[in-house]
Amino acid sequence: MNIPFLVLNGTIAFFSDIFLNILSHYNTGNIKTLLPYFKDKSVFKAALYATITVIIIVIIIMNLFKIVYGKTLPENNIETIKYLILTFIIGYIADVLIYKLDIFPKLDLYYKTLGSGLWGGLAICFSVGISLFIIHLYNEYYRKSKYLH
Repeated sequence: MNIPFLVLNGTIAFFSDIFLNILSHYNTGNIKTLLPYFKDKSVFKAALYATITVIIIVIIIMNLFKIVYGKTLPENNIETIKYLILTFIIGYIADVLIYKLDIFPKLDLYYKTLGSGLWGGLAICFSVGISLFIIHLYNEYYRKSKYLH
C-alpha cells in the first residue's frame, strides 16, 4: 500500500471538505444544498468523515488496479488514464452506494438536487489526479536531484 498517496488523498479530502463547508454558507448555487449536512457537525468532524470516505475508496481503487497490473499506482501515461477512468467508475459507484444506503442522511437535499454518482466520481478523480501529480513531481525531483550530487 502506498501510504504517501493515501495521506495526500486524505489531506486533499480534508481541506476540500472544509472549503465546501465554507462555501455552503453562501449563495453558491448547488453547493448550498450541502448546508444541512454541515450544520449539525463541527468543521473538523465533517472533514474527518470526508477523509475516511476518500481513503476507503482510494484503497479499493489501488487494490483493483493491483489485481490487473500488479502494482497500486500507475507508472506511465496510458496507465494513468486507465487509473483515472477506474477512479471515476469506483467513485461513481461509491457515491451511489452512499446515497442508496443513506450513509450520510443529511445529504438528502444534495442528492435530490444533483443526483448521485457524477459528482462523487469527479470528486475522487480530483483528489486522485492531484495526488498522482504531486507524487510524479516528487519522483521527478528526487530522480533528478540524486544525479546532481
